[in-house]
Amino acid sequence: MNINKFILLGITMLLITSCQKDVVIKAKDTIDITNWQLDVTESHFSFVTIKNKNHAEENTIDFAQGSIDELGNLSLSLDLASVDTIIERRNERLRDILFEVEQYPEATIKTTLTRDLPLNSPVEVEFELSLHGVTKKMKALVMIQKAGQQLVVINYEPVLVNGKDFNLDAAINQLTQIAGLQSINYEVLTDFKLTFGK
Repeated sequence: MNINKFILLGITMLLITSCQKDVVIKAKDTIDITNWQLDVTESHFSFVTIKNKNHAEENTIDFAQGSIDELGNLSLSLDLASVDTIIERRNERLRDILFEVEQYPEATIKTTLTRDLPLNSPVEVEFELSLHGVTKKMKALVMIQKAGQQLVVINYEPVLVNGKDFNLDAAINQLTQIAGLQSINYEVLTDFKLTFGK
């Protein structure tokens, strides 16, 4: 082997070694979907109503229960009777006129999570919202995080819910008249934090 071939072989081996060092495959952080239970005391759901076109008010509803089973099926229930607007009379109107809690005591959310969903990155999730006797497919941009022994899911962007889609527009019109307002928007922006534990 002459000197030129030896040098060429050395350069080739050096390039191969360098490329091997640069190619590092990192395992993605993915979700453990096995048997989680919602911690209702550490979870939160709120929605913002707009009155007279520019007056915003934040309201809350408590979670009744929630879980993720061994197949990744996520199920949540909201206790509509727990709606809190800070003003009790208004709470009663929402319970009785808007949500009609005697007939429809809960709203439910269902979706399926897969193991390849990334942690700590925004991801779009399709889900079904059942409210006031109507079920509608929707989408939400969420962030999934591990915090110690907890799994936390938060909305990355507010989720828009239109009352017309759930036959709530007549009740909203009635509430507008009762309160002596010019308008109450049919659409609300919702935010949530879901905290799951084993």
